[in-house]
Amino acid sequence: MEKAKTKLHEVNLSQEFDCVYLLPISDLHIGDKHCNFDKLYRYLDWVKQTPNAYLLLNGDILNAGIKMSVTNVYDEEMNPNEQIKLAVKLFEPVKDRILAMVAGNHERRIYRETGVDVVEIIANQLGVYYAGDEAFLKIRFGKNEHGKPLAYVIYMTHGWGGGRTAGSKVNNLQKLSEIVLADIYIASHTHFMTAHQDVYLVPDKQNNNIMKIKRTYVSSGAFLERGGYAAQKGYPPAKLGSPRIRLDGKKKDVHVSI
Repeated sequence: MEKAKTKLHEVNLSQEFDCVYLLPISDLHIGDKHCNFDKLYRYLDWVKQTPNAYLLLNGDILNAGIKMSVTNVYDEEMNPNEQIKLAVKLFEPVKDRILAMVAGNHERRIYRETGVDVVEIIANQLGVYYAGDEAFLKIRFGKNEHGKPLAYVIYMTHGWGGGRTAGSKVNNLQKLSEIVLADIYIASHTHFMTAHQDVYLVPDKQNNNIMKIKRTYVSSGAFLERGGYAAQKGYPPAKLGSPRIRLDGKKKDVHVSI
């Protein structure tokens, strides 16, 4: 589902913002009867009321159950076409706040079997940037001490499995730094909300200095109550919702609330 050449997609926001909030929304699994819409509505309402809040849609927005998938297709509350329509309806009021979309493994089921990219359909109807399997973003806003906007580089992808323990999930998240040097790495899929940071040393050959770059890793949560597949496989309940990533608009700094 690689839709475009690898490139840095630039997003320019207001220089008047002292900070920007990013909410990575993923793993809604629209169509699954355990999807917690009330939780989602509260996040979307907050975004509507907060001018400097934006969304990143990071896959598995739809459940997209088909006969060849692990999901029990006969347990779906709506078919994939109905799921697409509902997703568009849910996000249409905040479409101008969605900075990017990527596909999840559930949506890839349909693409693999039919060649139809349901995420691209949703993105086109909303008028939102769709990056395919991964997104490289540059977000510019605010003003530093010299009156210039700050720039943050974000790498986001839906992610993959790799173990039941918290440590294995964090290790997979950390591995994103082997792909690209970014300020923020965002992954989903595990229904496990967490965040951590590290420092990367970069030689400044021109000035013979060593620069310290702080990197932030974020695993988004989910909006799916425990039941069905999770109960059958013995997975614990997930903390529902989304982390809130705060980007400072006066100095380069990132904080995450979960």
